[in-house]
Order: sequence, then structure tokens, then C-alpha cells
Amino acid sequence: MKKRIIISLLIATIYILGKNIPVAFVIADSHQLNLLNMKSIVESMIGDDGGNASIFLLGLSPWMNAMILARIIGFFMDEKSNKVAPHRMRIITNTLMIGFTLIQAISKVRTMKFDSSALNSYGRLGLSLFVICEIFAGSLFLVWLVEKNMKLGIGGPSLIILINIIINISMVIGKYSSHTFNHVGIMAYVIVFFYILMTVAVTIILTQSEVRIPVYKSSIHNEYASSNYLLFKLNPLGTLPSMYIVSIYALLISLFHTFHELYKENKILSMLVKYCDIEHLSGVLFFISLFFLFSIILSFIIVDPKDIADNLLKNGDCIENVRPGKQTKNYLNMVLLVLTVISNIIIMIIMVTPLLVGFSFKGKTDLFSMPLTFMILTSIVLNVKEEFDTRLLGNIYEKRLIHLERGEK
Repeated sequence: MKKRIIISLLIATIYILGKNIPVAFVIADSHQLNLLNMKSIVESMIGDDGGNASIFLLGLSPWMNAMILARIIGFFMDEKSNKVAPHRMRIITNTLMIGFTLIQAISKVRTMKFDSSALNSYGRLGLSLFVICEIFAGSLFLVWLVEKNMKLGIGGPSLIILINIIINISMVIGKYSSHTFNHVGIMAYVIVFFYILMTVAVTIILTQSEVRIPVYKSSIHNEYASSNYLLFKLNPLGTLPSMYIVSIYALLISLFHTFHELYKENKILSMLVKYCDIEHLSGVLFFISLFFLFSIILSFIIVDPKDIADNLLKNGDCIENVRPGKQTKNYLNMVLLVLTVISNIIIMIIMVTPLLVGFSFKGKTDLFSMPLTFMILTSIVLNVKEEFDTRLLGNIYEKRLIHLERGEK
């Protein structure tokens, strides 16, 4: 366990150092993170490096988008088993990741300003290609770090997101700590503070709560046979996949802006850019619709009621008062759908309410996005703690087995 902690700390150090290595030939002030824009706040948690234009500029955004879309594609590729061979899934994921990395790198480079002397020597096209290669290499190296952390460390991609969230929180606190307080400002801070406390409490309840479905096991013939259950999380999707959905939203908004710059006369793109941003009510509704759609799809992919129903049938087990096979599958589909909808409604209330209230406090959108930030932060901390406890317990059992083997010898 100590080795895993040291490796994770080393990876975190490398990531923080990388965020401070600037992309060559780019003027530092040409890439700024606008904290008043919700899309930028979302990107700061998973991608954008806070306006530094570093080699890790894209962060985990391309990888996360590729992961979620690859899972969805894989789910629909094989209708019988809903599973794809690991090597095929990796090819799909890597292909999508490379595509997203190039698209997002080109989008970022279009808004950058280059050093005048380098621009005269190499030209706009040459410098653009060079910077795209830098960002591309940095993005792939970051994915390699994440995969190493998943294999040898603790937290997987959550480690990188955790660092980004902490930096984001410190930026917002630093921004508002220098403000002059008035009665409206104090009211905003008090509202946000108590809402954050409530958000943390609700997030813990959603993450830890479970729904038990009694299962009758025909292979067990004793007094404990009736105490078997199928366990469903109150929030079946969990937190990290939810972050993937937020990443998809940020990607879509970036694509809208990029295509709008290329085709400024296009009225449809102009409307998408104007009304899909979460700074407007229509953008909030767009975000809610997107979140509900992808969360339902991902819940059925991750939990897979069909697979559970098939395993129950093979083992000769059944849910009480439900016939095995198709009826069990339909029953589990309904349970999963209800749980997903209920948890999504709660999450949406937590996420959207402060944003709607924030419309009344102009210029404080980043402040009212803090409940969303703390909701994700709380969930990540709980997930990392659960992984830590599981690995610690595994190490204890492993040591006991070693001692038993030595005792036998």
C-alpha cells in the first residue's frame, strides 16, 4: 500500500509540474480561463489548465470523452451479449481519443497568440502544427500517467480530477477573498456556504445508500437462504461517469464555438452558441436533458440488468414473486430506471438550483458553481477512500495467506 501511495504522489507531482510547463512560442496571456463562464469551470475540473497554456492544456477531456462514447458504441455493437472484446474496445477508445485530442488541440490553437519573432521565422501554419504536436504529446503522456496510476497507484483518473478541483477552488477563493463585502455579497457567500454543506451531506447519502432486492437461492437450504439480496446503489451511475457526461457537455459547447468561428453567418450555430451555454436558462435545460439521456444509457451499460437476470437464471436463483428470465430482466430494468431517474432529479436539483439563483447575482456564476464542485469533490474522496480500504483489506488477507503457507511448510 505504501508503494501505491508513493507512486500516486509521484504522479501527482509530475502532473502539477507539467501544468507549469508552457507550450513553446505561445504568449502566456493569449489563453485565459474565464471563471465567469460555466463551461470554463467545467473544463477546469477535467481539462483546461487554468489559463496557463501548458503541455497538459487538454487535461483528461479527450480521454474521458473517448471512454464514455466507446462504452456506448461497444454496448450497441454486440446486441446479444452487449460486450466487446477488450482489444477491440481499446482500439475504439484510442481511435476516439486521438480524434478528440486533435479536434480540441486545433480548437485551442485557433485562439492562441504566438510570439512575433517565431511567427516571422516559421509562419502561422508551422507554429500551429508545432503547438498542436506539443499539446497532443502532452495529452497522451497524461493518459499514460493515469493508466499507470490505475495499475500501480490509488484513485486512477480521480487523482487528476481531484488536483484540478482543488486548484479551481483555490482560484475562486483567491478571487473573492480580495472583494469588498456588501450586504448582497455577504448574502451570496452565506447562501453558497450552507448550500455546500447540504450538498456534501446529500452526496454522501446518495453515494452510500443501497436498495436491497430479496433473492431466493435454490442452492441454499438453511435458515440463511432468505437473507440474500441484490444490491443496487441509490445512485447506480456513480460520480466519475457523471463527470464524463459533464465532459461531453463541455466538448459539445467547444465544438459549437469552434464551428461558429468558421461559419459566423450560420444562424443555427449562432443560436446554439447563444442558447446552449449554461449561463442562460435554455442552456441549463439543454444540460439537464443531456445529463438525463447519457446517465440513463450509462446506467444500463454499467449495471446491465440483462446480465444479472441471465446469471440468476443460470444459477437457479430468482427474485421473490418474479418469474426468472424475461420477467426478471424487465423488473430489474424498471428498478434501475426508477433509481436512475430519482437520483438524477436529486443531482439536478443540487447542481441547477445554485446556478438559477446565481442569475440574480451577476458576475458570481463561478461562486454559485461551488456546490457542483464540492459534490464531485465529496464523491471522489469517498470513492478513493473506498478503494483505499479495499486494497488495505486485500493486503491484510494476502499477508495472512502468506503466513499460513509458511506455517504449513
